Amino acid sequence: MMEARARNPRGEGDRLRTTLLDVATELLAEVHDVDQLSVRAVTSAAGVSPTALYLHFADKDELVTAIKLRCFAALKERLDAAMAERDGDPLSALRAAGHAYLAFAREQPGWYAAIFHTNFRKDVDPGEYRLGGDGMETFAVLVTAVASCLGRPEDEDAFAIATILWTALHGRASVTRAMPGFPFPDERSWIERLVSGMVDAGAAAGDRTAGSPAD
Repeated sequence: MMEARARNPRGEGDRLRTTLLDVATELLAEVHDVDQLSVRAVTSAAGVSPTALYLHFADKDELVTAIKLRCFAALKERLDAAMAERDGDPLSALRAAGHAYLAFAREQPGWYAAIFHTNFRKDVDPGEYRLGGDGMETFAVLVTAVASCLGRPEDEDAFAIATILWTALHGRASVTRAMPGFPFPDERSWIERLVSGMVDAGAAAGDRTAGSPAD
């Protein structure tokens, strides 16, 4: 008869879960592919048996989802903190978010890779991504910031502009890592032009829409 597993001292289980997430995040960043991440590799690196992992995660998919959500939350925290320092100045706050995004990609390359260079979950239809979905709370920070700059609700224009800003930031972060010598413009002036140009374009589009005759 199998002996009952001894109860962990208070807090020990949480520490093991955190350790497993730490180890798995680094491994996932290295292989850049969920299919190449094995439970055995994670538990071996953490110094525990595979059985120990299943006490905290139902399966590998649940582990991977936890990793990505953890990294998304860390990125959101960085964006929120940067914008809070510019409270009351929407344009300055949005620029600060841009700098914080690029700083996160530079300073936490493993976490950044875990977010964007792996598949999320095999059971998620791409059409299901919404602002309230997995990890999308982080993107919603940019949508809200753009809407504040435009001085109107979070509409399709705000979403579209936030999407362009995010893809531009992600592009710079990815190219910088892959091609360190690429002659990008100075980060400060680049973000200034990017944010100002997109917000001005969005404001102009809104003015044209407001001035259009009603159907």
